[in-house]
Amino acid sequence: MTSKVENMIWLVWKNDEGKSFKIGELSKETEKYYFEYDTEGVKKAEAYGFTPLPYFPKVDAKYFREGLFRSFLKRLPMHGKREITSVLKEYEIEKYDDLELLKKSGGKMPTDSFEFTAPFSVDGIDLAKEDNTVDEEKNRLAEKDDVLAKKDETIYDKSNDLDDK
Repeated sequence: MTSKVENMIWLVWKNDEGKSFKIGELSKETEKYYFEYDTEGVKKAEAYGFTPLPYFPKVDAKYFREGLFRSFLKRLPMHGKREITSVLKEYEIEKYDDLELLKKSGGKMPTDSFEFTAPFSVDGIDLAKEDNTVDEEKNRLAEKDDVLAKKDETIYDKSNDLDDK
């Protein structure tokens, strides 16, 4: 699976009971698009009736295209009808980016149970923000270490005072 989270979104399938399964990843690298199934997610989803997408029949293949795949292009909210500036404003996107638009809109269609979403972990942590979170946690721990070191110095200093008496 891809590792560049900032240029990747998940494709999620929902069964009739409302249970969601991550079945694939759509990623973009310098105007080249890649789609790859999440084989574990597909295995779990197949137990609930999922079948591979018609244009992506092989679950163990990585698909590549110079532009956004046509089957995903039709999921864009302005596909064939709306003015792009109003769509960008609606989804709070400054510059047109089809991957960002799919992520923010979900690319939902009334005829199926698929949705695009930003990557997240099992714990609900947004992986797109994970690097920032790790850095923030490191800074927080460093601050705690500084506070603890100062307390240790204070305790040490007081104990030295007691020894002198």
